[in-house]
Amino acid sequence: MIQRIQSLWLFIATVAAVLTYFFPVIELNSDKSLMIYSFDSITFAGITGLIQSGYIIAALLGIIALLSFVTIFLYKNRVLQMRLCVFISLLDIILIILITLFSVNQTKSPAAAIGLSAILPLIIFIFVLMARRAILRDELLVKAADRIR
Repeated sequence: MIQRIQSLWLFIATVAAVLTYFFPVIELNSDKSLMIYSFDSITFAGITGLIQSGYIIAALLGIIALLSFVTIFLYKNRVLQMRLCVFISLLDIILIILITLFSVNQTKSPAAAIGLSAILPLIIFIFVLMARRAILRDELLVKAADRIR
């Protein structure tokens, strides 16, 4: 039953979580340098210096990606799948809050551009909610079929 629509939604959420590692969260243009803010370090004009660590966010993002991928293969236990989707959604809300707080500290300059990695956690949240809704629909369909028997 991997060919269900919720498996597709969870796979897209996993891909979005993995892609978040490869794009900058925020790009700050100051007078002297371009600062690209990523999860593991802050790069000033090509010189990498660990100013503010984003390893907590990176670890949380890894947990979200792993749980989203593992949830795909728990198709025999739909109740557990729904609970994991809720848990992934809560972790994603925490991730969004951390990215926001982490980025607000860096955006003191007016020339700031939000990167793709600041948007992808919202996409992850939407796809996980869509997967949960599809799993709930399947669960209700199975319960209705059990009542008919």
